[in-house]
Amino acid sequence: MTRLSFDEGNNGAVRLGKLFYRFGIGDLNGDDADADGEGYNSRLTFIIDAVGGEFDVNFGAFNPYFEEEFNGAISRFGRFNPIYYQGLEGTGASMHYQLSDAIALSLGYLAANANDPSLKNGLFNGAFAALAQLSFQPTEALSVGLTYARSYFPGDGVVVSGETGSEFANQPFGEVATAADNFGVQAFFQVSPKLALSGWAGLTLAHAKSSNAAVQQSDDATIFNWAVTLALPDLGRPGSLLGFIVGQPPKVTRNDVRDREDGTTAWHIEALYRYSITDNITISPGFLVIINPEHNRGNDTIWVGTIRTNFQF
Repeated sequence: MTRLSFDEGNNGAVRLGKLFYRFGIGDLNGDDADADGEGYNSRLTFIIDAVGGEFDVNFGAFNPYFEEEFNGAISRFGRFNPIYYQGLEGTGASMHYQLSDAIALSLGYLAANANDPSLKNGLFNGAFAALAQLSFQPTEALSVGLTYARSYFPGDGVVVSGETGSEFANQPFGEVATAADNFGVQAFFQVSPKLALSGWAGLTLAHAKSSNAAVQQSDDATIFNWAVTLALPDLGRPGSLLGFIVGQPPKVTRNDVRDREDGTTAWHIEALYRYSITDNITISPGFLVIINPEHNRGNDTIWVGTIRTNFQF
C-alpha cells in the first residue's frame, strides 16, 4: 500500500523500456472532440506494443494531473484506477475508435511475459489482460469512462489488484491460478483553469482457476476500491501543482476462502506540491498516510515523506 509511483529497479542494467508502433486511419474533423483526452488525430488508431505496453498510456486514465509515473501522484495507487494495471507492462495490441465528437471506444490486449513461450508464459499462454473502455466527453471540461478488463494470472506472480491494495486483494487465493472480471468507472472535471476534480471506483470479481489444500477451483472473491482527487494547477507559479488524493486501496470484501477476507477499511491519504523551478526542473515534496494498513486496525498508521526532483530535457 506504500508503493511509490516509480519504484522499480533493474540492478543497474540498461534495458529497453518501451517499443511501440502507432498509426491512424481517417482524419478527424478540426472540431471533433477527443473523448479520453489522449490527443488522437485519427478516427481509428492502432497501437502495437512490443515492449512496455500500458493501458493507461494507450487509452488515458481520466486523472491527467496525477497519472504520469514520473511527475504525477507520489504513490502507485494514487495514479489511477488499478484496473489499468491489468496486463502490467506487456506486449500486445490496442485500438481506439472515435465513434463521434463525444464518444470513443477503446479495446486492448496485453500479455506480461510474451517473450517467453515456455509453460505459463507467452502471448496467449500466461498472464494477460483484455480491456474494453467506452469514453464520454459531453463537454470540453467533463469526461467519463466505463471500463471492463478480463485478466488471468498463472500460479506464480498473481497481482490481481496491480500491487496497490492489501496482500489478500493482490492474491485472494494465494499463489493459485486466478482469473478476474474487473469493472471500473472514472470521471474527470476541469472546474476551472485553477481547479480540477477526478475520481474512480473499481470492482473486481476474482475466480480461482486451480486448487490446493485451502482453495477450491470454484472459489470466488470480491474486491473493491475507490478514490477522489483534487488538483490546483499553476498554484504559485505556472507549471506548479498542489494535489490531494483520498481513497480506499483494493480490499477483499468477500471471499469463499474465509481466512483471506480483509477486515477494517484502510484509508489512503496523499498530498503533494510540485513546484516548477524552471521549464525543465521541478521539485515535489509530498507525504502519504495509510491508516489501518492491510485493512487491519491492529496495524500502526504508516507515514511516508518524499521529495522528488525531475529533470526534463
